[in-house]
Amino acid sequence: MTNNQYREKKVLIFGLGLNEGGVGSAKFFASKGAEVLVTDIKDETVLKPSLDKLAKFSSIKYHLGGHLNEDIDWADLIIRNQAIKPDNPYLGYAINKGKEIKTDVEIFLESADPGNIIGITGTKGKSTTSSLIYEVLKAAGKKVLLAGNIGKSVLDSIEYIEDDTLIILEISSFQLESFDSLNVSPKYAVITNIYPDHLNYYSSMDAYVAAKKLIAKYQTTEDFLFINKEDKTINSPDFLSGVKSQIILYSPENLPKNFKSQLPGEHNFSNLAAAFAVSNILEIPQSLTLKALEDFKGVEFRLQLIKEWNGIKIYNNTTATAPEPAIESLKTFPNCILIAGGMNKGLDYKEFAEAIDKYAKSVYFLEGDATDAISHQLSALSQKKVKGQYNNLESLLKDVKELAKGGDVILFSPGATSFNLFQNEFDRGRKFNESVQKIFSD
Repeated sequence: MTNNQYREKKVLIFGLGLNEGGVGSAKFFASKGAEVLVTDIKDETVLKPSLDKLAKFSSIKYHLGGHLNEDIDWADLIIRNQAIKPDNPYLGYAINKGKEIKTDVEIFLESADPGNIIGITGTKGKSTTSSLIYEVLKAAGKKVLLAGNIGKSVLDSIEYIEDDTLIILEISSFQLESFDSLNVSPKYAVITNIYPDHLNYYSSMDAYVAAKKLIAKYQTTEDFLFINKEDKTINSPDFLSGVKSQIILYSPENLPKNFKSQLPGEHNFSNLAAAFAVSNILEIPQSLTLKALEDFKGVEFRLQLIKEWNGIKIYNNTTATAPEPAIESLKTFPNCILIAGGMNKGLDYKEFAEAIDKYAKSVYFLEGDATDAISHQLSALSQKKVKGQYNNLESLLKDVKELAKGGDVILFSPGATSFNLFQNEFDRGRKFNESVQKIFSD
């Protein structure tokens, strides 16, 4: 990519959003001398956290509170936010106009060699597995970058890429569509698991699974696909049909018998096993790998211990935005005080309700349609565990504090999205931490 490739180019950031993608794209193109216009259906009030991060870029212009065809007509290049659905009418208009439409990942891949990418996808465990692999390679003295859905834009990493840099890239199903559009796959691809998710975006579970499989679509016999041996969706003849790469099955049983981890939950041993398998293929000394894995203390907002107060432990698992990871966390902390609920994204809550029946001591709900779905499926006995529905974390935690006693675990594991009360799951996690520090302070 030449330094002046985007100078004076008219770039439309189509969807600013409240994660880092839109912000990172706007920063990147503004810093390259492009004319940048940002548009979003949300207004200035909702988007304030993102707008604040762009305040120093005085050249960026905004049309917020709705999209306009005139903005699309104006643009030389449109950067599509991954949350924009394929059937968006403005996207359709742009396609009909023959506009150049890319994602931030496509721009990233202009500078990143897929042969140097270790790509990690899956419904859950991506961030933990990506971070584990990063820590191992860093400990081994490799030149390595961690990029993707890790709280910053992929474009923030471009300036640090050199020819021999290994790039650990956490990749969502939406971002894999960008790999597909460029006909490339990472040389090393890891799939952690596949559960029902994002069914408010994909037409069916089959479509969601197909999106995940894109990570291996363009791999060759020289490449590697790491598969969770215990996930029956991935480790199946249907899923693996047509895969040309070398398939590496990983499982916790591959870890040494005396291996110890600081990560809570049996499910994390699959993530550790994935990192162990990748490091073996990269010929990292096993003793070094095991030490790095054993030293790893976890990723923010993923079963994160945030407070111990009068013998009570409080865990933040806000990234559990679907039933399955919330169920795993309940199994990790049986007889806990559970804080759950929120908004549904087309998922079934029967098994989550059964897990609450079996494992939760009591449950406090954040309001939303997922909460309604869970509540309706709780047994009559478990209905008595429900202490109320709330639209305010501080009020909820004050009531939890009244009930909790020494030895209890308070588990914040929603199993749902958060858009009715929070900007996203990370905003929800930060506000939970702030509320805990305030309420459990004396």
